[in-house]
Amino acid sequence: MFIQHYRYIRVSILLMFVFFMVISPILSNAHETEWPGEKLDAIFPKAKKFVQRNVVLTKEKIASIEKELGSKLRQEDHKPIFYIAMNEQKKPIGLVLFVDVKGPRGTIDGAVGLNMKGKVVKVAVYEHKESDAIASDKFLKQFIDKGIDDAFKVSDDIEAVKGQEEASKAVALIPKKTLVISYALFLKRKPKTDVEKKPQPEEPSEELPEVEDLKELMILMVDEYFVIYDYFDTEEGKTEAVEAAKKLATYTKAISQFEPPKNADQQEEYVEMQDKFSKMLKEFAEAVEKNGITDETRKQWEKIDALIKQAHIRFSQEEIDLESY
Repeated sequence: MFIQHYRYIRVSILLMFVFFMVISPILSNAHETEWPGEKLDAIFPKAKKFVQRNVVLTKEKIASIEKELGSKLRQEDHKPIFYIAMNEQKKPIGLVLFVDVKGPRGTIDGAVGLNMKGKVVKVAVYEHKESDAIASDKFLKQFIDKGIDDAFKVSDDIEAVKGQEEASKAVALIPKKTLVISYALFLKRKPKTDVEKKPQPEEPSEELPEVEDLKELMILMVDEYFVIYDYFDTEEGKTEAVEAAKKLATYTKAISQFEPPKNADQQEEYVEMQDKFSKMLKEFAEAVEKNGITDETRKQWEKIDALIKQAHIRFSQEEIDLESY
């Protein structure tokens, strides 16, 4: 009886992690309403499959992105749909985002492929009313290998199509917008080094063990959860608990590398909950490593534990109402 109850608790927590950390692939009123298979294959011909990721930008994200771009986002940009290119090992090799921009003669439809280093691998232009030259390989190939730190400015690092300067500027905004949105949501910028300070050696990154799928990763996360749980219960095994907290934080960041399961459709609320939970885990891991068991870390753990139980209750219901959360 005890073993069955223990297994039930573990499965409950496993479901909780899926609930919190995975953004589901659902259709929305964004750029592509049908599966753009041929376009995706043309951008990443070596991909074995594509996973759709829908995101709803918060007001804060929109303001931050617009500030960096120096221009307003279109309404369609507020709910971007990303297509993650996966290889045979179910690992991501890049992403695709379909983007519209306003040209001199109307809307220009395009798409951009980025690799995992945040570099442009391809820019495509589809429907438009401009000169065909803006969709030519000769013009578009100059965007390849550019990244977030490039200007994407005509007469700077971009050569405009002759007589089509304004249209060229509009097309240059397609990869720039893709990069800024992607970095705001998924990708990480390299920290700028201070030349006046002596460079510090980089800390070794926590490497993930070889796992086949998301379910296997979740099982590892549940195991680390109980290491921490036992530590606060018995006050023994600090070293193991510290390592478990670090691993749990690392595993949390790695969930997006795998194909997500189907989730509920309250997208914006889930994004906010995910950000909140990720931040709590990171702060908790740092506190446990530095201080061990204290009144503060106990409070942090109690909040995390309570959040886990609440999440499971909501996840087990057929419909989830977040208003009373």
